[in-house]
Amino acid sequence: MARFFVLEEVSYCYPGSAKTGVCQVNLELEPGTFLAVLGANGSGKSTLARLCCGLLKPTAGRVLVEGYSTANDEELRYIYQRVGIVFQHPEDQFVASTVEREVAFGVENQNLSSRAIRQVVDAELARFGLTALKTAHPHSLSGGEKRFLSLADVWALQPKLILVDEPLAMLDPGARERIARLLKELKTNGQSMIWFTHNLAEVMAADQVLVIAAGRVVWRGQPAALLAMAGQVRAWGISLPPATQVASALGIDRSPVVNVDELVAALWK
Repeated sequence: MARFFVLEEVSYCYPGSAKTGVCQVNLELEPGTFLAVLGANGSGKSTLARLCCGLLKPTAGRVLVEGYSTANDEELRYIYQRVGIVFQHPEDQFVASTVEREVAFGVENQNLSSRAIRQVVDAELARFGLTALKTAHPHSLSGGEKRFLSLADVWALQPKLILVDEPLAMLDPGARERIARLLKELKTNGQSMIWFTHNLAEVMAADQVLVIAAGRVVWRGQPAALLAMAGQVRAWGISLPPATQVASALGIDRSPVVNVDELVAALWK
């Protein structure tokens, strides 16, 4: 039986460019896993995300999704049905002239009836609070609304693996909280997710973390273990949770501090 999702010694170099690629990345993901990939801007996270879904082909190594290889053009259509990506900049994935047509675009290629397509589109518009905006042009939306639409696009297709690249960047606190909550619902629905970010606070619920620097995996383990490595984490260009930063500044190092409640408890000890 083919393994669900595998990277074998995957490398990618941008032709004629000094831009950071990735080098010899190995990974095996089980169904239903929440994986976080942490790294600074320019570390190679976005390149790795595009390799994972087949938008880039490895210079060396293999990316396999249920046994299908991203290097094989004939197999890419199967991979695109199983892996969805939410880009760091939502505008990069918009192709339609209205919000509802944008959500319908991918669903229309799934051999569903018109009624079924309408039901899926309506459900996703409602889930992401976009019903009142269904006739608006995607590029006219606010930053948060664009992010909700980019998620609705992918969510409607129900891929087995969702890749999200800096999904909370440049959003207001309310939108960040709502999107984070929706993404974490994937875990309870049994879907797999790889969350690419520079912010550790976003992925404390991850099953596993990979840290990438200059295109290489430099650390892997549980997210909580990174809290005891504050100096190294900062050197990698990763943002610690605000409560952890305050605790570190106050010299509190007896136990990991992730949130305000833990910070208050540590101060009272």
